[in-house]
Amino acid sequence: MKSLLAFTFLLISFSSVAQKHSIEDVAVLFSKHKYAKVYKCFDDNMKDNISVEQLQELWERMESGAGKYVGVEDVVIEQLDENLRQTAVIKFESAAVKLIMSESEDKEINGLFVSQLGYEAPPYAKDLVTGKKRINFLSHSYNISGELMLPITCNNCPVVILVHGSGPNDKDETIGPNKVFKDLALGLAANGIATFRYNKRSNLYPETIKGQFDIYDETINDAISAYHTLSSDTSLRLGKTVMLGHSLGAYSMPLIADSLKEIDGAILFSSNARRLEDLIEYQMHYLTNWDDILTKEEVEIVELNTARAEDIRTNNYTDTTSAENLLAYWPGTFWKGIDTYNPVEQVKSNTTTPFFIMQGEKDYQITMVDFELWTEGVGKQNNVRLKSYPNLTHLFTPTESDKPGPNDYFLPTNVDEEVVKDIAEWVKKL
Repeated sequence: MKSLLAFTFLLISFSSVAQKHSIEDVAVLFSKHKYAKVYKCFDDNMKDNISVEQLQELWERMESGAGKYVGVEDVVIEQLDENLRQTAVIKFESAAVKLIMSESEDKEINGLFVSQLGYEAPPYAKDLVTGKKRINFLSHSYNISGELMLPITCNNCPVVILVHGSGPNDKDETIGPNKVFKDLALGLAANGIATFRYNKRSNLYPETIKGQFDIYDETINDAISAYHTLSSDTSLRLGKTVMLGHSLGAYSMPLIADSLKEIDGAILFSSNARRLEDLIEYQMHYLTNWDDILTKEEVEIVELNTARAEDIRTNNYTDTTSAENLLAYWPGTFWKGIDTYNPVEQVKSNTTTPFFIMQGEKDYQITMVDFELWTEGVGKQNNVRLKSYPNLTHLFTPTESDKPGPNDYFLPTNVDEEVVKDIAEWVKKL
């Protein structure tokens, strides 16, 4: 899927009473490339400041970054003095933007503004006051920056350390306009629980994922270092410590828990139970068939990744094989390092660490197939709790889509409140 180029495009500032030009109609005209018809709706001031060619450039820029036009949602109409302002979300295949349009009392468009949708704090953290402390720590000679978010009253309050998924994530785990870890931090603070978020090593030092590296370099080492940093600083006056890993961080969590037997609990926030090569091969098939159109390029992608997945299964590579020749562009050392790793068996062998395994039922990346494998493998274990959530995505955000996909991540939304409350209740009972 194409990613939307970040932009804010101001055509002209606002200078109506009854609506003549609906924002939906204007969006449809743009989608049909009827730029001259949009132009005819403008007042004289707009016509003096913007041309038909510039309208075309604006729309083509959006289409090139976000794919085909899908439709209009969340229309809001407001009377502002002599102007009628209409606001809407314009959805494309792989992104969405906000369109704001102003109409004068003469029923001419006198303002048009387009911007990328941005993050908004969740309703459950509205007007929340928190404490924040910047904490840096060393992890295998790398200086990692992080932030401890504290509830307004924290006397030996528990703390949850948040461990990212794959890729160079920032401390908020920003994905499009969404910030999974920031939502969790705010929501848990509202429930009296501290969190520690840190910028991933590959975010701060991109060179660390060039050449050979393994899952410890990618995820585990920094999580362990973060734990030791917090636990050794008695001035913080924190209580029990829980680790929460998302996606690849969740997949790694049984190994982290094995290395840190003293942690008070571990949360697997959408973790695969299948082998990674099987999971990634499935993801490639799902994504290339998601729109029910399989292009020649997509067929080639599927064939390439199917072959690369088979190379991993048959051990047809070495620990010096470069990333560009292997599945998911992870190098040979990464794949060799997890060759015998089975996260379900790892949890099964750990009967002392409390585990909470959480899964969104509309997660297309890590699916209910994985959750069922977790349930079969460790569902009867006394130290394991499992729960799945209807209509939630891989980000634990709600979706109404019957066929979830990447477009679910391009509209700003928040981690579901039930998820936050379940985490808080589980942590407090430890």
